[in-house]
Amino acid sequence: MEINNNISSTIPLVDIVLVFCYVFSFYVIGPLTSSVIIALPLMFCCLYKKKWGYCLLLELKNSFIVRIFISQWLLIGIAVFYSCLHLTMELEYIKVLIAQMFHFICGIFIIIYLKYQKQYTTLKIEQTIIWAFLVQSIIQLIAMSIPSFAHFILYFSRAHDLQDAYGGGVRGLALSSGVGWSLGLAYGLIYIVFVKRYLLSGVNMKSTLIGILLLMGTIFAGRTGFVGACLGGIFFIISNQLSYRTKLMFVLKILLGVILFFLCIYFLFPSMTEHLVDNVFPFAFEPFYKMYYNDEFSTSSTDRLEEMWRVSTSVEEILYGSGSFIDTITGAYYKHIDIGILRNLFYWGIGGYILLIIYQLILIAPIKYNKIQRVSHFNMFFYKLLIIVYLFLLECKAVTIGLNKMTFSVIFLIAYFYFDEIHSKKYIAELR
Repeated sequence: MEINNNISSTIPLVDIVLVFCYVFSFYVIGPLTSSVIIALPLMFCCLYKKKWGYCLLLELKNSFIVRIFISQWLLIGIAVFYSCLHLTMELEYIKVLIAQMFHFICGIFIIIYLKYQKQYTTLKIEQTIIWAFLVQSIIQLIAMSIPSFAHFILYFSRAHDLQDAYGGGVRGLALSSGVGWSLGLAYGLIYIVFVKRYLLSGVNMKSTLIGILLLMGTIFAGRTGFVGACLGGIFFIISNQLSYRTKLMFVLKILLGVILFFLCIYFLFPSMTEHLVDNVFPFAFEPFYKMYYNDEFSTSSTDRLEEMWRVSTSVEEILYGSGSFIDTITGAYYKHIDIGILRNLFYWGIGGYILLIIYQLILIAPIKYNKIQRVSHFNMFFYKLLIIVYLFLLECKAVTIGLNKMTFSVIFLIAYFYFDEIHSKKYIAELR
């Protein structure tokens, strides 16, 4: 297949929709998600069109694809073994792994389309993923301001409990199957990608507006996203491709843009302002509210997190696990703990958890320096490092490493095109 070297910086809407449907994988009909539905026609093309079929065969031989596939089967096999060993016959963990494998297979067909039909590169896929999150931010802003639209979104997100818990117009507004933890987690990851893709090459009005929209989306997605925003900010500050004056000006532009946005809301939509002040801001900026009123920088979730870390454990559970991911009687999390580290240790001990970590590192491994990127060794090192740090840091709060479908989608798409770019003829020609 020929590769087009003159790829336009604009992204066709169909590409954004395709990536949006894959990453957010919202419900469409029954258990069928958007990721499955968009993969089906591409699958038929591979079965009935010779060129597409040839592309599929090439990807099935791709060493990166093969490593992921083998790792997933290995994890499923070991999970079954642990369930049998502990006589729990626990299927929940295995279901999560199988669901991710099906999602991975759907991703292969999407990659075939983007790579061979659209000649995608790493820069293009990073850009498209960011734009998919911008669309999600716009959807959340519309859902916040128009209750009927928010109600319509519920058909695809099924987040009734989350919307009801926060009084409506605060959370559960996204067009996504995961509108709680997963959405906030994914938004945080995107900040790191955003800095690498848009800010290292220079700051302009476009990148400023993108940053503002991402912040707006994070307010409704979850506070977890702000952890990624902080890491993205650190990445931006320590990067060696921009002057400190440029960095300072960008931060000031972002702050000014956010202030202007809320001023416009205040003067044009007073009722919306009341909703933001009374409902949205107390949730999004809860630690600052607590700091002001109670002299305590914390949230209800961090308070609960602190309690969960005090759970009683045994040496045997840490070493060998218990084969339990959920309480089979109540259906709640095992020991009512949702900390990722502890849930994995409780399930299959330190040995199984190490294998899961290796699987996550295999996914991230291709993200590294290459000359096509025009990004310095230093910046690429920190790009990869901060992605790893972010995932491991958030694993201390909830299940993240290796198992979160939304972050898997983002990392898989980006890592694949890094792998492909490094191993392509185009890269070899560039080195010469």
